[in-house]
Amino acid sequence: MSEYLGYEIVNDSGVETLVVDDGAERVPIKNKFGEEIGVFYFQPTDIGIIKRFNEVADRFQDVVAPLENANINSDGTGVESNDVAALEEAEKRLYDMCNYLFGGNLAEAFFGKMNPFSPVGGNFYCENALNAVSQYISNRMDAEAKKINARVERYTHGLRTGAHKNGRK
Repeated sequence: MSEYLGYEIVNDSGVETLVVDDGAERVPIKNKFGEEIGVFYFQPTDIGIIKRFNEVADRFQDVVAPLENANINSDGTGVESNDVAALEEAEKRLYDMCNYLFGGNLAEAFFGKMNPFSPVGGNFYCENALNAVSQYISNRMDAEAKKINARVERYTHGLRTGAHKNGRK
């Protein structure tokens, strides 16, 4: 293939398949010791993710609402059965919101090895995870915007400088 145009056609067991670059990335998640704790796939430059992230942030209080009156022991068990149910309801709400945000696999990737409501540094672990993802998205969006601006600059430079007059020289 000569030039990569954001897609390719591959022959997969005798069937032609169109493969489109949707910007998806495989992102390993590591703890502070460098150990991989999960992997998730998403499109960090999908501009719709910003709207979805803001929706999730605005609704975070709804996620933790079941925990307001729950008495949870340090080992994650509830003092009473309705406390355990409250924790499970909050987890379900969080998982649903995270999977909505990233198209289906964030909850397992981040929370498969640790309960999202575990305390870490005065925050819930899920807050730390979502803050890290927010910063990652922001950095990726900035990098992509710079690439786009550089490409536009290449194409419009002659228009601003007048070098386009009388054709190419």
